[in-house]
Amino acid sequence: MRAGGVPFRLALFAASFLSMLWGYRLLLLKHAPSVFCTPQEDLSYGWYVPLFSLYVLWRERKEIAASFGAPSAWGLLLAVPFLLIGYVGARGLQVRFEIVGFAGLLVALTLALFGAKTMKRTLFPFLFLLFCIPLHTFLDVITIHLRLFAVATAYGVLHGLGVDVIRQGTMLASSTGSFAIDVAAPCSGMRSLFAMMALTAGYAYFTQPTWLRRGLLFALSIPLAILGNVLRVFTIVGVAATCSPDFATGFYHDYSGYVVFLSAIFLMVACGGLITKGVERCART
Repeated sequence: MRAGGVPFRLALFAASFLSMLWGYRLLLLKHAPSVFCTPQEDLSYGWYVPLFSLYVLWRERKEIAASFGAPSAWGLLLAVPFLLIGYVGARGLQVRFEIVGFAGLLVALTLALFGAKTMKRTLFPFLFLLFCIPLHTFLDVITIHLRLFAVATAYGVLHGLGVDVIRQGTMLASSTGSFAIDVAAPCSGMRSLFAMMALTAGYAYFTQPTWLRRGLLFALSIPLAILGNVLRVFTIVGVAATCSPDFATGFYHDYSGYVVFLSAIFLMVACGGLITKGVERCART
């Protein structure tokens, strides 16, 4: 590789990236921010996703620089479908397509200018941008099942504890009519599920040394988030039945989500520790 090759390709990458920012300016300045703020999606954590990707790139900048190799024409071929996806997304105001196109172009550009080793090294922070994709309204069919699961599980546990409640679809109510709590779509747990998946992906990347262990911890984020939402529904109805319906549907409803999410994070860290201890124990035997 020629000595002057790397600075030139770095400059070309920077110029290409600036061109991407200009081409995707409506996504970055208008489309994505408007979707993040809609009550239907409630993707407030999406603002931190690109910041985390930038942090990973900065943290591993030396390893990335050491992986620079020869340019690859495969990167140019890979860029073609993502250019089309981004164009279709921009023309049709489909934020999901635009984000996929943007992340894919970053991967293709890296492969084209610096080779496969650098592409693999930067693949995680680039693909991490996909957590910005709004999926809440896209996955309505899953949302209703999450709501029904949370209600059914909370109902079963409450009945087992002797709490007199009745269930009607996604609603849990007192048999005396003192309260009726409906688990609406915003309370399905989808937002906490996606946020937990993004958080676990980042945590697993830094704490687990192999992709198998990272994938295992990431997979555990799904049941942890679902369990957390079930626990929240259960405690809201429990507080309404044993304490005060107004307090349960007011103050407790508004702030219990933070406590439950922190509990899920604690369980995530504990699961990561168990995976590490399990691997170390197997290595000693």
